[in-house]
Amino acid sequence: MRLDQAIKHYTERRQAEGISFARGCRTYLAFGRTVGNLALSEIQICHVVQFLGRPAISATAFRREHSLLRHFFGYWTAYGEMASFTMPPNRSPCRSTFLPYVYTKEEIRSLLQATPIPVTRNDKVHHKTLRTALIMLYATGATVGEVTRLATTDVDLSNGSISFAGSQLQAARCIPIVKDLVRVVRQYVSWKDQGSIRSEFFFPRLGGKEISADTLRAHFGRLRTTAHIPLNERGSRPCLRDLRPTFAVHRITSWIARKEDLNRMLPALAAYMGNAGLESTERYLHLAPERFRRALNKLSPPKVPPRWRNNPAMLEFLVNL
Repeated sequence: MRLDQAIKHYTERRQAEGISFARGCRTYLAFGRTVGNLALSEIQICHVVQFLGRPAISATAFRREHSLLRHFFGYWTAYGEMASFTMPPNRSPCRSTFLPYVYTKEEIRSLLQATPIPVTRNDKVHHKTLRTALIMLYATGATVGEVTRLATTDVDLSNGSISFAGSQLQAARCIPIVKDLVRVVRQYVSWKDQGSIRSEFFFPRLGGKEISADTLRAHFGRLRTTAHIPLNERGSRPCLRDLRPTFAVHRITSWIARKEDLNRMLPALAAYMGNAGLESTERYLHLAPERFRRALNKLSPPKVPPRWRNNPAMLEFLVNL
């Protein structure tokens, strides 16, 4: 079997399992362009080294593509289409140094107030759709992709819940939503019904087509400029995905203020956000405001290796949350 046929078969098989597998397909096609349309039996470790050894590949991309190729070769080895060989060593995992920007509540209000300003005269994303999508991102901690892919049938206003299909990184889940969000979403649904906007997507363009994540990010860039959101401490611009950590930090902040037990609340927050484990959620602890340091020290005593770092400069801008 030739490589292009093997890629097509394997990709279709994964997609039949309900996985989009777009990133995996891109990786395999890129591998094919690099080494050529070889027969599977001709692929050797040198071809893998050639592909993974290209310049400027990040450690994260290296590890992801290494894993994808390992599973791909393992599949065809099991079917006898290629001889087994040892993959080249994978790179060691490196902890992300990404520091999210946590919006203040005043900045959230400024962003929402800027939504009625159109991008163009014939803009196909209505400001009511944009505003409701931003509120849902902030009020649920969902990812941008989860919200843009949200189907109309996924929103159950009678029971006050939303179902997210999940992804490779986030678990599928059905979450309850607060009464204020139910009210906002109900108003949005009523507006869509009055305008006869019919679509399988909950947040569609005016013509009913899907709003891509890139389109939503582009609109958010305009809102950020209009709302005069400053650069973060690293000199980069806050982005749409920062609404997810903002949700987490604001929830943790409110729980500490009410003296809730974080050891009990954090697992619930992890499940609500679709995180596979607590580590992804606990990293938001070091972004909590400085005035709650004593409560956090009880949760993670300084006498033992802490799960979060004491960094007052990083937390200073959050004191007015």
